[in-house]
Amino acid sequence: MSFFHRIAENTQYLNKSDNEILSYCIRNNCKVSDMKVQEVAQALYTSPASVIRFCKKLGFSGFSEFKAALKMEMHQEEKTPKVNSIDFLKDIHKTTRLIQEETVMEILELIHTKRRIELFAVGSSRTVANEFAKRLQLIEKSAYCYDDSTLMNIRAKQLGAEDLVVAMSVSGETSLLIAAANMAKSRGATIVSITSLGSNTLSDVADINVYVKSTRFMKEEIEVRSRVQLLILCEYIFFRYLEWVQEMKKAP
Repeated sequence: MSFFHRIAENTQYLNKSDNEILSYCIRNNCKVSDMKVQEVAQALYTSPASVIRFCKKLGFSGFSEFKAALKMEMHQEEKTPKVNSIDFLKDIHKTTRLIQEETVMEILELIHTKRRIELFAVGSSRTVANEFAKRLQLIEKSAYCYDDSTLMNIRAKQLGAEDLVVAMSVSGETSLLIAAANMAKSRGATIVSITSLGSNTLSDVADINVYVKSTRFMKEEIEVRSRVQLLILCEYIFFRYLEWVQEMKKAP
């Protein structure tokens, strides 16, 4: 089983501390391959036992096997030719491997049963959120996209237990969006987050987390990250919903 398949299958068992270990190891994969478990623990201000427990939650026998799998995954990346300094197709492939069918089914149930579906996003992610809202509107779902922080907060205060919020942020650290998600959750709404893999504030707030792989690219000190993975994930959820509804209609 590949490294990212293991993550996809076991993400649900990771707590906040585990996600921080995962984020650190992915970001520092070259360095981690030569580190001892004690050194990783020290870098994260945790214990070696916690790091080993994290590895076992992902299905590895221990830190050595985890390191070997991570190194092999990154070695495969190095053998793949780069496309304009960043391989978007590789990120898309990894995103599809992170999709967990059980999580998707939970989201389909929510889309089907909730009164309203609110899409929260800012910046480049708002284009994806707006398109997802339009898709849902086509099948007569009460779906609305808010890309203005003031409108998001106003709407968040009006939500309740019958409502669903899908919050999109590649970084998972967009403060205005996090504030709106927290407000919506305090009112009883169910929160689904779509963020990059690893520990982030938005995924900690959410009830259900879906992850994408989006590589960071720096251009003249400006960070650029693709949102194509968000779009593909939303399209997948939408078309799975159509299939699921048809299957229910055929059932006796």
